[in-house]
Amino acid sequence: GVTAIWTTPIYDNNNKLDEKEVYDGEKTTGYHGYGAVDMYSVDEHFGDVDKLKELVDKAHAMGLKMVQDQVANHTGPYHVWANDPPTPSWWNGTADNHLSNNWQKWTTMNPRASYQTQRRNLEGWFVDILPDFNQDDPEVEKYLIQNSIWWIERVGYDAIRMDTLPHVPRTFWAKWGAAIKRQYPKVNILGELFDGDPALLSYFQTGRKGHDGIDTQIDTLFDFTTYYAIRDAFAQGKSIRAVSQAFAHDWLYPRPEVLSTFLGNHDVGRFLGEPGATVEGLKLANTLIMTSRGTPILYYGDEIAMKSGGDPENRRDFPGGFPADGIDKFAAPGRNAVEKDVWDHLAKLGKLRQTFEPLRRGKTIDLLDEEQQMAYARMTDKEAIVVVFNNETKPATVTFDVSMIKQTKTNGSFVDLLDEPRSFEVKNGSVNVELPARSARILRGVTLR
Repeated sequence: GVTAIWTTPIYDNNNKLDEKEVYDGEKTTGYHGYGAVDMYSVDEHFGDVDKLKELVDKAHAMGLKMVQDQVANHTGPYHVWANDPPTPSWWNGTADNHLSNNWQKWTTMNPRASYQTQRRNLEGWFVDILPDFNQDDPEVEKYLIQNSIWWIERVGYDAIRMDTLPHVPRTFWAKWGAAIKRQYPKVNILGELFDGDPALLSYFQTGRKGHDGIDTQIDTLFDFTTYYAIRDAFAQGKSIRAVSQAFAHDWLYPRPEVLSTFLGNHDVGRFLGEPGATVEGLKLANTLIMTSRGTPILYYGDEIAMKSGGDPENRRDFPGGFPADGIDKFAAPGRNAVEKDVWDHLAKLGKLRQTFEPLRRGKTIDLLDEEQQMAYARMTDKEAIVVVFNNETKPATVTFDVSMIKQTKTNGSFVDLLDEPRSFEVKNGSVNVELPARSARILRGVTLR
């Protein structure tokens, strides 16, 4: 069911110990890829631009799309322009005299924001060292737009994951997005806004203008609102109702159906690093993002239940692929019983999503939203899939009305597609569903003929 690959940034990064970005006395490296020293070059650890194009071409031959991770907010502190910019206004400030970022992202949608707070959010240098592009400089604007287009043209990328949306002026996003769409109307733009406020997230999706009169041209965003609800409910065992409450904000978005759902990424500790997190909770979280609205994004390693704390531990290599690893989790013989269980479960979810159109494109209606149980239906004109969750640590039986699902017979039945080959009868428009502790069912209704 996987249709696209999003890689780490491929820009050339500093190849020496970073003496400027230091944590607890420890020097860092450019392992993360977000500290470019040349935005037109591939980091030598990956190869060169021709090798990158070979990767993209091979992915396309397999029916996979490729997503490039781009950064238009900043470069690395060791970029040759950091102390010798092409124009006097190339950066917001200079290496010796600049603002530090205050992370006050909400000010971008505040019509009464204080100048100094909003300015630091837009012009401040990340961790006080990453040179911050001044997108109001016409030459910078042109450079960043041309750079994005060059990568698409040279390598053949299908989509862009753009970093740090709220720390760049919205006027720039409107121009940048429009320029991308003029040249490549089918290229999808996925924006990163690391915040759980749905009002702020929706403010940046294309399809409407904000109070500033700007449409950003950003197709979709990471659904951080749902991410936080997923972590609370399925990792920490809190009420599953938080998930329903997150989805209840969908009306704020021009197109909620294209949001990208996820349960982890490179900026946060892994799911199983959460206090109290279990494999059962991980499987529930995967079931949710693979059956609910939006485009699910799977972070490598979650398919084998990798554990970690925060950065950089959450970005360590997937076990396998190199001789020195000593073990290969890409191949089934290298996985233990727990890893196999999680892998097989996620593979089945992918297959179900690929097979049943309602799980990809269906309209959603909620059927049940209790403290630790929830159910929703995904429906197309011809078919309905009902997904039921029990987040409690003991078995549960739930009853809910399905009479509004016209794709099923009033006294028909639903068949479980996920685990057990069981059926649940519909009687007088209602269905009773039994669920083991911390489990889910994916139920298929009778198809109209």
